[in-house]
Amino acid sequence: MTPKNKYLCPTFINPPSLPDPEFYSHAVSVNGCGRLVFTSGQVGGRKDGTFPESFKDQVEQAFKNLEDVLHASGAQIRDVIKLKWFCVNWNADESFPDLLKSTFAFLTDRYGVRFQPLTTLVPVPALAFPHIKFEVEATAAIGGSRTPFAPSPNPSELRLASLKADAVVVGAGFSGLQAAYDLHQIGHKVLLLEAKNRVGGRSWTIPLKSGKGRVELGATWINQKTQPKVYALAKQFGLDIVEQYTKGLAVYQDTNGHIFRTDVASVPEDTTSSRGPGTNFNLKQMFQQIELLQKEVDLRETSKFPASIDVSVEAWIKQNQFTPFAADYLRAFVRGIVCREPEDVGIHYALDYIKSGGGFESLFLEGPEGAQALKIKQGTSAIAEGLANTLPPGSAILNTPVDRIEQYGGGVTLGTTNGLTVEAKKVVIAIPTHVYQKIHFSPPLPYDKRAIVSRTKPGHLAKVIMTYARPWWREIGLVGIFQSFTGPINLSWEISDSANEQYSLALFLCGDAESKWEKLSSLSREEALINHLVELVGPEHGHLAKDVLEINEQTWTKEEYIEGAPTSAIGPGELSRHGNALRAPFHNLFFGGGETAFEWKGYMEGALRAGSRVADEVNHALSMNSTSKL
Repeated sequence: MTPKNKYLCPTFINPPSLPDPEFYSHAVSVNGCGRLVFTSGQVGGRKDGTFPESFKDQVEQAFKNLEDVLHASGAQIRDVIKLKWFCVNWNADESFPDLLKSTFAFLTDRYGVRFQPLTTLVPVPALAFPHIKFEVEATAAIGGSRTPFAPSPNPSELRLASLKADAVVVGAGFSGLQAAYDLHQIGHKVLLLEAKNRVGGRSWTIPLKSGKGRVELGATWINQKTQPKVYALAKQFGLDIVEQYTKGLAVYQDTNGHIFRTDVASVPEDTTSSRGPGTNFNLKQMFQQIELLQKEVDLRETSKFPASIDVSVEAWIKQNQFTPFAADYLRAFVRGIVCREPEDVGIHYALDYIKSGGGFESLFLEGPEGAQALKIKQGTSAIAEGLANTLPPGSAILNTPVDRIEQYGGGVTLGTTNGLTVEAKKVVIAIPTHVYQKIHFSPPLPYDKRAIVSRTKPGHLAKVIMTYARPWWREIGLVGIFQSFTGPINLSWEISDSANEQYSLALFLCGDAESKWEKLSSLSREEALINHLVELVGPEHGHLAKDVLEINEQTWTKEEYIEGAPTSAIGPGELSRHGNALRAPFHNLFFGGGETAFEWKGYMEGALRAGSRVADEVNHALSMNSTSKL
């Protein structure tokens, strides 16, 4: 992707095939980041409403007025890229010298540099009033967000009128879309504000360049039995649902680099040859212990978790003295589901996450009960777009980051970085918890809520799609699952669409492996993944992994306003101390988002359920007319 030019670069163009314009230019190309200023036509009137008699004096006064308008807008004379003149009873012999002299004076800066913007002269029989003889309007291009200094706000400055709604939803991911959808269906006037240029959040489907298919850079799988909400939406919008390919062997690589294969439907055998002194639990026994420990987890009352075991996953592993393979497997599992290292994640949060998804087997397997059971042919973004399309036209606004939320006087006022002001009775916050820091809350968030959201840690995830001309892994008896305890590839699944002859592997890079990998150059990143895939496949067929048709990568930590995936993790002790505050309303603010889900955290299902939960809370508050007053 070509990087954005952070400087505005107007290029004035004068083709050699045309006469030299001398004091103006034929065309201008404006590149880079910045803003445009358009002025109204400025006439030669003084502040007291009087006008000079002569054409010459009106021209001079009009240019003075134009200069004041430009300065008030943060622009300088050198920023002008186009002038348009309107002259009454134009006579080239008599009027042109006066016009040219004033124009030259206007376009020459204090250092003697003369600028040559585009110009257009329009002779007219009359202007708005009989005594007006000249009018000029300008377009200026300004780099960045440059604004003029003023000792106090200009009292005559006009802003766009505030928008008003019963409820404003901040964030158009799955949770925000579901909340907006539910509130609209009930009959409330809803506005949905999204910082990015698309809806869907951590779901992002793109078309392939090399063929007819689509691939998922984000959320991918659903389940009919265990995830009824997302499945029902897929059916509601008429989307095609296909089963995940599950035939063949999975490939594993342990911490020592040993590579082995196992049946996709079973837990891999513990490769530890000897438990060694002091070790107690192999892999299957570790699973059993975690299933028992989940009974200590109350998804809806987080303060009940025993403080004696409220440590990090890494500390818990060491306390229990698992076999080396079992310990490494759990580390890899936690790394895979939340994309943070085991020392960053509390065992309470890990167990809460596992329980919210139906347990180890539900999260691990691809079969009918597994989280990776089904795919959507049109892509998961089609669900997000389907929800957005049900809202009234104009009620979902993109490219509108909220940076200010104020709760005074009984309602809520939201401000955005692009100058929009919105007034609402209630507000739903449906963005990743670690992105709350981009919003200034006034009054500040309560201590417990601020404590929990400030301590959530975004997942370090990159997802890379390797597309091939044929499914070579199927041909050699593999299912497309490659899991490595060493990286850079942590795990993979195939996401092919045979009907469109689209054959792809989705590679997941998680935690520290992702952080190291993303620092490489683009070509080095691709080489590292291909080489690792070749190693995992083995010497006999490894060459098949090299013949890549197309590569698409998404580093979610670099995705503005999301900054991590698939969710945000919580460290030891924090969920017990502050977890109950995560979803608690604050006056007229209500909190959704995938991180607030009780069930299926980190999945589309969880985000949708959280959206409906918070919509119910807002609807109840609106119906009770219980607006808080500070």
